Amino acid sequence: MSNGYRLRMRDELERRYNALREQSIRMANQTLRLPNVRLSLVNNSSYAAFQRWQHHPNRKVNWDWPISWHSWKLNYPKRFECATWKGDELIGFAMGRPTYRATGLRLDYIEKSPVASEPHLDLTYLALYAYATLLGATHIKIMHPINSDIRDYYEQKGFKYDPKSDSCIRRII
Repeated sequence: MSNGYRLRMRDELERRYNALREQSIRMANQTLRLPNVRLSLVNNSSYAAFQRWQHHPNRKVNWDWPISWHSWKLNYPKRFECATWKGDELIGFAMGRPTYRATGLRLDYIEKSPVASEPHLDLTYLALYAYATLLGATHIKIMHPINSDIRDYYEQKGFKYDPKSDSCIRRII
């Protein structure tokens, strides 16, 4: 298979799944009930807003979102991505992808601004659920909770921890 053919296939997948990502963001935004809060796809505005809290001392993870997302975008055309906003302040980011058998949608990275008080997981879940539904997935997995407090928080939100995969799983069908 030539590189040109693979690139065309990848570009076609990117277009097809980008339409689904956009649709899932629209669906999620229609259900939001918080004033001045919205979801969007990740873009350059997201990175500019991220730089405001990138070096905050209370940040719990040290992901470089611009570099991570660029790599993610190239490698996973079926990916899930979401930026959460209140006005022009970035609340957080999330990235994931369908599971290998495409029966689920996994959330690999999620981070909330250390100064945001909005329920980032709840907001992101609206878009995750919409995208998973559009893909025909039966469950959502949050991969590798960073500590037991976060894992417990996910469990309070209806997820069940699976130690074998170090993930929190929630059935959606």
